[in-house]
Amino acid sequence: MFDVLVTGSALYTGEELVRDGYVYIRNGRVEDYGPSPVPEDYTYATLILGGEGRIIVPGLTMLIDAPAYPARIYKPSLRDRAEIYSRLTPSEALTLSLPAVYEAHMAGATTVIVEYESLELASRLESTVGGYYGLAFPSCLGEPPSSEAVPVVTVYGEGCGGEGRVEARGDRGYHGGDPVLALFHRPSYTRLEGDPLVESARLRELIGLEGPSIHREARAEIAVFDASRPPGAFLDRAGEDVIRRIYSSGVRLESLIAGQTILVDQGEHLYIVEKQFSEARRAGLRLLERR
Repeated sequence: MFDVLVTGSALYTGEELVRDGYVYIRNGRVEDYGPSPVPEDYTYATLILGGEGRIIVPGLTMLIDAPAYPARIYKPSLRDRAEIYSRLTPSEALTLSLPAVYEAHMAGATTVIVEYESLELASRLESTVGGYYGLAFPSCLGEPPSSEAVPVVTVYGEGCGGEGRVEARGDRGYHGGDPVLALFHRPSYTRLEGDPLVESARLRELIGLEGPSIHREARAEIAVFDASRPPGAFLDRAGEDVIRRIYSSGVRLESLIAGQTILVDQGEHLYIVEKQFSEARRAGLRLLERR
């Protein structure tokens, strides 16, 4: 049995704010949560995270054009990105995606919907890095693949069933104009605008998942931010409206939990490391030279 106890000065479940709260996770699912004191049995957990001054919130769901990450400086249309994907091997797509997935994780995302032409990238990322993945399939590539294990959504954009927007097309198309949790012509995935939990909920509804919340029996998708020191000092005492926007506040992400995997610990990603960034840079430069 692998169990984790997470404590914090503020716990936002997605529905309620709990002061001085805790979350107890057993085998990748939330078994219990609530205000302190922590039940004594939970204090013997395999791993204890968080502490005073920490803010515990649900993990986000983000849609990102990960394999085209190096080309973002050129603001490629969806048609251009689809053309890039068709020229990549699955191994190249994985290598190029790692910096983008790193950035998404460090923004508090536990479920990442990656834009690509096949399901293989999602499965490779899950086995290589950990976390949860889905596929965003460009509409101009034909019929999307189907899978019971991997969520699939069709995306539409300039030159690919739309003109500069990501639009709704049936019950499996991403809707809502230019989504705040996707890159699409933006310099950074961490530039989250509006209410990230609202956008996350819209994405999760589209791919058939429950909304982003911490509740009993839910799979563990939890982000912990360090508000014990600047720039987050005392934000753990803020109201719900501020804490809901903690993802885009610049406060340091301390821990990220996806099921039984700890993706980020003490502010450091545990699976995507400097060697992989170097490999991604070399592959990205080759990609840019072919443009």
